[in-house]
Amino acid sequence: MKFFIAFFLATLAATVSSLPLAANPNVDENLIPQFGTTAGVNPTDAGPASAKTCDGPTKGPDGKPVPVPCTCPPDRATFIANLNTNVKAGHIVNNPGVSAPFPTDGSKASQLARLQTAMATLQNLNGTGQGCPVASTTFPAQQKALQG
Repeated sequence: MKFFIAFFLATLAATVSSLPLAANPNVDENLIPQFGTTAGVNPTDAGPASAKTCDGPTKGPDGKPVPVPCTCPPDRATFIANLNTNVKAGHIVNNPGVSAPFPTDGSKASQLARLQTAMATLQNLNGTGQGCPVASTTFPAQQKALQG
């Protein structure tokens, strides 16, 4: 009987340890900050499409819109997929030295942390420092309002 119990427990332990771990779920999209604008606002006429700049929602010291690549911000689905990848990894995949926390409570600190992760994701979409500037979104204004 002791052998049977030991065998049963060993078999149970082996079975449980071989089960796949639950997948790390995606972040709640309702908690992901909105861009506050769309790409392609007021494009310049000069140069090829890839080199054109557009007006960003952020104003410079001169009061004029900060020029941003016309492809920024990216489409939301692409951004969310990248954000989920980064949060699951615990850091910005294209810039591993930058952490990617995404707390889900409503505290000001958690909102700021989510915004920081969103900004880092945006700036590193295509490689280290190769993404969209935060000036292509209203993220800076959102951050200022939270810190206010």
